[in-house]
Amino acid sequence: MSPSVPSLQDSVTESLPRLLAAFPDMPVIVAGYLNVIERGHQPPHKVFGNWEYDFCDSFQAARLTDAFRHLHSGEVGHSWFGRSGNGFRFDHLFVSTPHAERVLSCDYHLEARDGGLTDHAVMTLRLGLPSTPGEQGEASVTGAG
Repeated sequence: MSPSVPSLQDSVTESLPRLLAAFPDMPVIVAGYLNVIERGHQPPHKVFGNWEYDFCDSFQAARLTDAFRHLHSGEVGHSWFGRSGNGFRFDHLFVSTPHAERVLSCDYHLEARDGGLTDHAVMTLRLGLPSTPGEQGEASVTGAG
């Protein structure tokens, strides 16, 4: 690729701060199959380079919190498994850092993958929202890679 043409990762990295600035008082959720792993991924995989780790780091630099890691700091949590049986956490859900304390749950569910509907785990997020008196506020996000 020509150095003058930005990669998808470059474009996303540049857009993240603008996204948060556009919605300063609202929870911002960025979710997807990013096909990269975080630094410190268990087990480590030598096929990933610094540019891939830098891309993962760009979400935190833009004030987005990894919702799964926020609640499950020590858990492995793989969302995809290769034919060799090696697990990877490719699917991610990020929440704007000022709203990270509203994350009620964020989990991987393997049933759809194990049933052959997809080769990725389904990922869910429950986020508490401000409510008016007498009402309970909550939002949910579900997706599979």
